[in-house]
Amino acid sequence: MPDYDLPLVSVAPAAPPATDEPADFDSFWSRTIAAHLDIDVAPVLTAASTWSPELRAEVATFAGFEGRPVRGRLITPVEADATLPGVVELRPAGRGADLDVEWLASSGFAHLVVEIPGDDLDDPYNSGVFTDAVRSVQALRTLPSVDPSRVAVLGVGPVAAAVVAAAGLLPDLACAMVEGDIPAAHKDSLVAFARRATTPLQVTPGAGAQVLQEEWGFNAALALGAMTGSVERVVECVLTEETDQATRRTDWLTRHTHLKNIFVPQIAY
Repeated sequence: MPDYDLPLVSVAPAAPPATDEPADFDSFWSRTIAAHLDIDVAPVLTAASTWSPELRAEVATFAGFEGRPVRGRLITPVEADATLPGVVELRPAGRGADLDVEWLASSGFAHLVVEIPGDDLDDPYNSGVFTDAVRSVQALRTLPSVDPSRVAVLGVGPVAAAVVAAAGLLPDLACAMVEGDIPAAHKDSLVAFARRATTPLQVTPGAGAQVLQEEWGFNAALALGAMTGSVERVVECVLTEETDQATRRTDWLTRHTHLKNIFVPQIAY
């Protein structure tokens, strides 16, 4: 269990769901996540090559949406004297889960790079893609070398929206990073996920960034504001224009995955 300074609590949204959200949003995702509880998410790991003798590379395969196989690459430091913070990096299918994956492991992270399919425009919930994103985080958390309380998620390009979904469905992520345009498709669902998020977010400029800044953690702010009477914003949301990608990512992830005494408001459906 995480070593939190204050106990975890569950608080209901302070107001009914907004009228611009799908009417059955919460019940749909509660059913969808519950339907996957009996599907083992622990990854099967197969040794792979890496350029550095200080790093271990493995092909990771686990069950995603409705049990379909999801593949990725796990990179970890060979010699670690404690459980590691973890990062799930979501990439669009075909972008090479085996390319440019050593940089975070070299900084002391367990780095799982997962390729997931693009948006399903015929599915208003994009349920396959968004469930795969959640399952990717759950898969990394099953590994004994990873501290499940210190797992972050990063999404780039066409699958950046999947990070928003993961943060809306997993209230105990260490942090999230959105690096890509948020498409108009599934906008209502993405706004609903953003409102439910209780995870610190770093977002880069692009389509949808302003909406995320406006909506991120809105329900958490309402709920805790009702409890304390003084909370204006409880969830960190940062728009960054830092151009040094490696430094920006590493600094943000390190700062948020090494926190020990934090309070995580969990928004209950």
